[in-house]
Amino acid sequence: MPKKEKVRPGYWHVSETPEGRIQDWLTQWDKGHWDFYYTEPGPNLVKYFEKVTDGRKGLKILVPHCATTYDLIWFCERGHTVVGVDLAESAAQRIFKQYKQKPIIEDVPSINGKLYKNETGTFKFYAGNFFLFNEDLEGTFDFIWDSKAMCAVDIRDRPSYLKVIRRVMGPKCTMMLEFPTNIFPGAPYYFSEEQLKELYGDYCDVKYQDQYDFNPYKTYHGDVDEDGKPLKQEEAVGEEEKLVIHLQNYCLRKRD
Repeated sequence: MPKKEKVRPGYWHVSETPEGRIQDWLTQWDKGHWDFYYTEPGPNLVKYFEKVTDGRKGLKILVPHCATTYDLIWFCERGHTVVGVDLAESAAQRIFKQYKQKPIIEDVPSINGKLYKNETGTFKFYAGNFFLFNEDLEGTFDFIWDSKAMCAVDIRDRPSYLKVIRRVMGPKCTMMLEFPTNIFPGAPYYFSEEQLKELYGDYCDVKYQDQYDFNPYKTYHGDVDEDGKPLKQEEAVGEEEKLVIHLQNYCLRKRD
């Protein structure tokens, strides 16, 4: 298997048109930029999830721009219903393989994509354009886990992203938002607390929670085997070993 091309965060190619930026995202998937394989949930998700949701059971959860995050599986194993959305169909195929589930696949013309779901409907993955996602597809949600999602969206597309989030937040919905404190030339973007309040403050209370360090190169890449385990782990080399992204976490509570 040829070695995946690597580009440092903030230096992705970005097209001028919305259609071009969609193709950029898919191209980056093909080149391995988003091709991560996770074997455990995000540390701040584990640390704060019960607290911010008040320990509620059977929640309906949305994970935008989810890629192949293990968090999807983690939610399902705890009895919640989870809906992930990402452009890359290969991500949906990978996560179902990792979860050892045979998906039911349906066309979803409204998002120019497909729906992958398990037999019970508790685990769904929409492979399509998130900016076209809306409450007509899945109703509203109790919890939204934005793990490096909004920060990956081009500034010109951010209003479309925020419009979807606002429409699908159910009554008393809680969202956890994670993004880097590092400032790069492009995505992933940093947000100050003041910026977050400008974006969400008219309908959500915004509260800082925590921070941890993450190196995207020190993770698994590529496909998984029949048991859902990664085939290999690429080694971080040279400057890659020194790259540390400081991820901070906020809790946003929708007001009544």
